[in-house]
Amino acid sequence: MNTYLIIGTIVLIGVVILCSFYTSPKAKKSNIEESKIEEKASGIQQEKRVLKLTVTSGFGGEEKTISDNANSEIIIEKMKSTNWKKFHVVQLEDISSKGFKALHVSGSFEDGLASGLVTDDDHILMTKSIETVDQMIEILLDFLKGEDIWRNKYKYE
Repeated sequence: MNTYLIIGTIVLIGVVILCSFYTSPKAKKSNIEESKIEEKASGIQQEKRVLKLTVTSGFGGEEKTISDNANSEIIIEKMKSTNWKKFHVVQLEDISSKGFKALHVSGSFEDGLASGLVTDDDHILMTKSIETVDQMIEILLDFLKGEDIWRNKYKYE
């Protein structure tokens, strides 16, 4: 009788081990497929968004439209060519959103740099201070990639 219990236990352990080997690759494959679907979905979302890039020089200066359909190259070029010794506001307005929604980076090296999101209902600022132009570029490019990417990376209040 003890022999049957020992053999049964060994067989049961063997079955559990074999099942774990066969389910792991399927689980990994499923995660990869879900990841590909999410990438495609975010790509579709990015294609639907139209972002207008504007720059305001000085306090109360005139707003100039740089591009009605901004891309990463335009953003990088404008940010690097801007004289940040003087106050500027560089804004990406999501034209395709319902209602007003715009992300801006602003300030000067002397006064400090900041970022904010403005909507119809709210104006929230980034909680962490910004030190460099490269950080501002990264914030704008993340917003360009998708609002979900941007929201998951930065904290605004």
